[in-house]
Amino acid sequence: MSSPQLIIWRKQAADRLQQVLFSMTSQDLQPIDAHVDTLLRQLSNLPARPSDRAPYQGSFPNESVSGARVKTVNRLRQLIVNIKGAEFQPQDQMVDAALRSILNLPTRTTQNPYAEIFPETPLPAITLNHLLKIAPYADTHQLTSLFPHLLLTMAEYEISTPMRQAHFLAQLIHESGSFNYLEEIDLGDYLEGREDLGNVHPGDGRRFKGRGLIQITGRANYEACGLALGVNLIETPTRLAEHDLACLSAGWFWSKHEINKFADRDDVETVTRTINGGLNGFADRQYYLEIAKKVLNV
Repeated sequence: MSSPQLIIWRKQAADRLQQVLFSMTSQDLQPIDAHVDTLLRQLSNLPARPSDRAPYQGSFPNESVSGARVKTVNRLRQLIVNIKGAEFQPQDQMVDAALRSILNLPTRTTQNPYAEIFPETPLPAITLNHLLKIAPYADTHQLTSLFPHLLLTMAEYEISTPMRQAHFLAQLIHESGSFNYLEEIDLGDYLEGREDLGNVHPGDGRRFKGRGLIQITGRANYEACGLALGVNLIETPTRLAEHDLACLSAGWFWSKHEINKFADRDDVETVTRTINGGLNGFADRQYYLEIAKKVLNV
């Protein structure tokens, strides 16, 4: 089983749990709450909930039921997407079993968790070797870690043709210094007080400086991106510099601004203006675009 497909399934599992919990409007505890609380305890290596204790009471004792659900699903998402390993882990079996209980699905009949819940996702025919040829100055270890998340992102946001992929990768290479920087080097003080970015509170400049492969910047953009990805980036802004969200945030930005249609026309100038707001680094972006086209046989 490929690591990218497993990463996709883990993300889909986290998404489904969030969808179920966020759809629950009752402030009364439901059977689903017990399943979710048990899963949180299992993945956190905590002891089983005592029989005389209600779900969430041990983890979030001062929260309302709805508040505990939100905090639980946010924590579960972090735990699930950060399960390590290119092969199935015991935690994957726990997540699969919990999902089946929550969704009233039959017991798993195959060896692989998730396979009967979510279909396999067609992935781009791009290899790590392709990426290393396109971005020869990338840190190999960093790019290897980013690779499955890049495939997931391209699959999820329909960056599905070699032309689209060439434009996407060329822009990311420029924005991230050949995938070597997942947050801007500057402290972010120059962003302080930028109301156009939603930076209205003291410290917002540093807190919401550019992060991710396309450098999401400012409180308002962090909030919008977090809502789309199901992660509270206002409370945990540095998550945007972690491998999964660094890639997914770039895909979100690409999709939000409909950049695929400009890539389809091979319009690198409009692609650049949409991402950069101008043409900063245009020659560098063009250079990597031509390399990407050659490697991907565009």
